[in-house]
Amino acid sequence: MKTMRRILRPVVGLLTASALFLVACGGQAPAGTTGGDGGQAQGPIRIGVMLPYSGVYTSLGENITRGMELYFEEIGYEVAGRKVELKKEDDQGNPQQGLPKARQLVERDKVHLLAGIVHSGVADAIRDYVHNQRIPLIIANAGATSLTRDPNRRSPYIFRTSFANGQYEHVMGTYAYEKLGYRRVAVIAPDYSAGHEKADAFKQYFTKAGGQIVNEVYPPLGTNDFAPYLQRLQQTPADAVWAFFAGTDAIRFVQQYALSGLKDKVPLIGVGDMVDEAYIEEIGDAALDVVTSLHYSPLIETPENEAFVKAYREKYGTVPNQFAYQGYLTARVITEAVKAVNGNVEDTDAFLAALKKVEFVGPAGPFRFDPETQNVVFTVYIRRVEKLPDGTLGNVVIDQFPNVSDDF
Repeated sequence: MKTMRRILRPVVGLLTASALFLVACGGQAPAGTTGGDGGQAQGPIRIGVMLPYSGVYTSLGENITRGMELYFEEIGYEVAGRKVELKKEDDQGNPQQGLPKARQLVERDKVHLLAGIVHSGVADAIRDYVHNQRIPLIIANAGATSLTRDPNRRSPYIFRTSFANGQYEHVMGTYAYEKLGYRRVAVIAPDYSAGHEKADAFKQYFTKAGGQIVNEVYPPLGTNDFAPYLQRLQQTPADAVWAFFAGTDAIRFVQQYALSGLKDKVPLIGVGDMVDEAYIEEIGDAALDVVTSLHYSPLIETPENEAFVKAYREKYGTVPNQFAYQGYLTARVITEAVKAVNGNVEDTDAFLAALKKVEFVGPAGPFRFDPETQNVVFTVYIRRVEKLPDGTLGNVVIDQFPNVSDDF
């Protein structure tokens, strides 16, 4: 009996130490491995959602969330036999909030992956953390080009379902010269990284086609009164003004552009965010005839989009915008990858490999990732705001360019 006790003591000590180790690790196998003896881990799949639920980009965060929730509701919040839980954090669209929120989701809530991110500065702020922690991140909006195009900044853990800044803007650069016939264009965008990246892509391809940029104006993010900046635009004759604004900035800019009298003299073109469905009715007739480039419109005529618009309208009482579409797309991409690994998201390497291979036909057409950059490849749509038969305003597709990657 004494011999048995001597044998049991070290065994019990070993088991106790192992238990303490598992508690310290959150009860999960290390990232990049399969839990236990190779069997599938149990429990829900926890997705950390980082989006702005306050601040300038509140509407963007809310609509991305709506799209994600719609898709997960359609599959009953269950995939490959495991329930799906969304753990949400408000990053306020503030880069200083990015890292603390990511750490909370990963270290406190033990999420298996992160998704969301509207502001490019937030994406940049958490890049090194997700890379070093080996946490998959699926970006649903932030377009910072370095995250996918720069070999020194891209990461095997970062995928993007939305766009890279410039991906659809450069298409408008060529289109404005070759199809719209503009030769002299003024540019205005908010003075932060995304504003400059988007403007740079338009400028590069417009001048490459033969056009001339005659003026550039960059107001601060969150500008209320655009009058001083509109006056600067009027100083140099132009065939058109190209602009990028989103959220409340877009509403104020488009309305004030029309009130200033510029709209009657100089056509307004730009990025689809400027006349987004979330606030196009609030902008009102000031948005009419604005021509933009984007990767989505609820007026795309495909069976997949018609089904998506119908389901979204039934649930939320309105048509989906690009941000709702990006949220819906992000949820499906995650789901397809989870299916491919039979629910075993704890095997990070297998899950990442599955993400790279995701392909399907979505509401706006074929979806796939560029194998090198892990950024979405999509169709760019040229849209014009028109009054629809029911009296509402809509972005009517007037042209399209398929298979556009972030390699431009």
